Amino acid sequence: DLAGRAAAVDDDVIERGPLRLDLQRFEVHWRGAVLALTVTEFWMLHALARHPGHVKDREALMREANMVVDDHTVTSYMKRLRRKFEAIDPSFDAIETVYGLGYRFVERR
Repeated sequence: DLAGRAAAVDDDVIERGPLRLDLQRFEVHWRGAVLALTVTEFWMLHALARHPGHVKDREALMREANMVVDDHTVTSYMKRLRRKFEAIDPSFDAIETVYGLGYRFVERR
């Protein structure tokens, strides 16, 4: 059924402003440019972008990325993720740190 297939396709692609996450192709685009992310970075970004504005704590990000590491390692992943976006867009600010709680993706145009 066509409606069912369209819904499945929609679930496989997340678009948030200039961000495009394609789960089938395992690709991330920001403002049309491709970002080369690790598997862990991809799933952490997916966890944040899936529900913009919602705060995800480090434990939730580890669950999404299917890994168990310490808080400092999650912080390092988030720093690397931000740097990859900033390499394409120096004004990137869509991943916010919520001190004492975690991180959130903020949808920007």
